[in-house]
Amino acid sequence: MTKDQFKQLQVGDRFTHPRFIGFFTIAHIETWYEWPHGPGTPGVETTISITTTDGRYLKIDDPDAAQITKLP
Repeated sequence: MTKDQFKQLQVGDRFTHPRFIGFFTIAHIETWYEWPHGPGTPGVETTISITTTDGRYLKIDDPDAAQITKLP
């Protein structure tokens, strides 16, 4: 999963990971605002970390975050 795809994750989304058995559901997200064109422009809220229903925590820069696959 790319960083841009990770930023679009929402509570309730499900995903798999090749090292873990089964699928995981996002229970909580932490967000921040990015200002793509500098001060004075509208900010874009993006996901920077997720917590799953079983307590797993992934940040956008974690190597494991690049290996997850969102389920439809």
